[in-house]
Amino acid sequence: MTTDRPERPATTTSPWRWARVIYAVFALIVFCFPGGMVDWLDERNAAGWLNAPLAVARAIDKASAAAGTKAIGEALRQRFAAWVGESET
Repeated sequence: MTTDRPERPATTTSPWRWARVIYAVFALIVFCFPGGMVDWLDERNAAGWLNAPLAVARAIDKASAAAGTKAIGEALRQRFAAWVGESET
């Protein structure tokens, strides 16, 4: 008498599922905090390899400013910087 163990569906163990989750979280961060992303990319663009992502981040930042959400992102970024001990003042 053998009992077959039910196997988990491939969707719960697939690494692609986690890749989608990670990229979704990354996209959410970029769209919620575009100013921080611009600053971060600008600091690391000494060689010019990040010109295209920097242009996209600046466009998102301008759209955020036009929609009126830029001030919220800046306040959250300053609060987080103070929380981790890297105050921008």
